[in-house]
Amino acid sequence: MFPRIVFAICTLLTLVFTPVHAEETGSVIDKVKERGEVVVGIRQDNPPHSFINEKGDWVGFDVDIANAVADKLGVKMKRIPVDEITRITYLQNGKIDIAAASMSHTWKRDDAVDFSQTYFWSAQTFLVRTDGAKSLDDLVGKKVGMNRGSHSISNWKHWLEKNGHQVNEEDIIEFGNKQIAMNAVLAGKIDGWAEDAEVLVSYANPNPALTVLNGEAIGMKQDGLGVIQNDSKMRDAVNRALQEIESSGEYLTIYNRWFGPDSETPMPLENRIEVWPQG
Repeated sequence: MFPRIVFAICTLLTLVFTPVHAEETGSVIDKVKERGEVVVGIRQDNPPHSFINEKGDWVGFDVDIANAVADKLGVKMKRIPVDEITRITYLQNGKIDIAAASMSHTWKRDDAVDFSQTYFWSAQTFLVRTDGAKSLDDLVGKKVGMNRGSHSISNWKHWLEKNGHQVNEEDIIEFGNKQIAMNAVLAGKIDGWAEDAEVLVSYANPNPALTVLNGEAIGMKQDGLGVIQNDSKMRDAVNRALQEIESSGEYLTIYNRWFGPDSETPMPLENRIEVWPQG
């Protein structure tokens, strides 16, 4: 009797403590296809990637990419607002199926969620006052702003250490709102605000008192679409959709709409989505 009880307890503990993977409970893509809708987390405060325009429309590069992915998946898209933190937590708890939220692929984030292929390439630098810092060296030892949850924080620390400067945590001010961060630069409360270069350009353009430190970067940015961890079928479906967007020429059309030479934030196309052979 006793061995049977021990065996039963061990079996129960195995069931309780064995992690459940997406493959065992059904892939997210199967649920998306069944409901005919993919739920995508997108930011609303990150021009030109995703923002609310003067007409009240939710627009941007990430919005167009998400729409195109949904179309390739053969489903409708439902948008859910996310920020730096919720774009990951919403994936983890199943509130969204995909995060199209200007999310750079880093090892730290890869421990929490999985990523598609890279679909956008850029660099991070600082927004400063036109009468302020002229180089990254001018910001050493000064108060600078970073977005909460942004990897610009670690990029700036790494840049300081790499260039022989001491990191002072008190000099780094974290913001939960990009508009407030920009206003802090304008008001002189901080000497610079670190973000993705194209985002900084969109904030600097209407403000002659602001400029972007061009030609200097604290780190690179490689965006991927976020998906739940350990769901290779979902990740493959998203990658296939991205590759179809690339091979059809739709990606270039979307890119030029927001970053081409005639756009408000021209950014040279640094790379292209890798398209795999069909065989």
